[in-house]
Amino acid sequence: MARTAYCKRCGKEVEAGEMCPFCGTRLGKNAVHAAWCVERNPVKDWMYWNSVMRLLLPGALAILVLVLLLELVFGGIGAVEKMISSAFLPVLGVLLAAALAGVFAVLLLRGKELSDFVVDSRGIHETRYLPDPTPLKLMLRMKRPEMPGEGGDARVIKLSERQIAWKDVSRVQLWPEKCMVLFYAPAWWLRIPVICTPFTWDDTMDYIREKLGRKKKVRLPKSLEAPAPAASRRRTQAAPVYQEPEALQIRMDEEDLQEMPQQTDRTDAESTDPLT
Repeated sequence: MARTAYCKRCGKEVEAGEMCPFCGTRLGKNAVHAAWCVERNPVKDWMYWNSVMRLLLPGALAILVLVLLLELVFGGIGAVEKMISSAFLPVLGVLLAAALAGVFAVLLLRGKELSDFVVDSRGIHETRYLPDPTPLKLMLRMKRPEMPGEGGDARVIKLSERQIAWKDVSRVQLWPEKCMVLFYAPAWWLRIPVICTPFTWDDTMDYIREKLGRKKKVRLPKSLEAPAPAASRRRTQAAPVYQEPEALQIRMDEEDLQEMPQQTDRTDAESTDPLT
């Protein structure tokens, strides 16, 4: 299991439970989390290319639209047609390809990174680190060659951190082939792509199902929707209804009616004292 707990007293990662096995401190509910680290190569990581494309392609499209509008305003329809039939579009394509080649070179020279992911009761957290930093790697990441508080011989440098609270998540998308979970806030903007491992995938799914499974405003895959609780129906006891007892009707045949006076007379004769 990937779920662990952090003991603030002894500063160690321990197994999830109620008490710390080392110092006996009671572990709070917020101390339990799922944490893991993955190595990422930017030039092979699709999410880096996704971030670049989200900026590069809209920028190229905006330039094309702006140029065509200017031609339409100052030259009319004929100028627009002439611009389209000229070498403008091929030149724009070459510039776009050159920009992609430059991005490829930058990502290649950046080197590998380490990403620490933490999923807890508050939300999702990511911290990026650069192992074996060099001045070139730092400059390609828009960092100073010697960061404040870090020596030149530092083996690992913290690059950035980002997080998103559960209440801010608008959409969750699963990418099982890459063992990846994408968190959006708002629903059209990717905030954090979480790269899981086979050992942390189930724990991450449990956290998402627990925190977001019952929220109707969050767009989730069917597999992450929590089952609706059974509706508790109150059993109302109906007031007792008074029922009148049924009257028993005795039917007497004619023969019984004829025998009744005789029996009555016989009884009266036997009960009369002959001496009186």
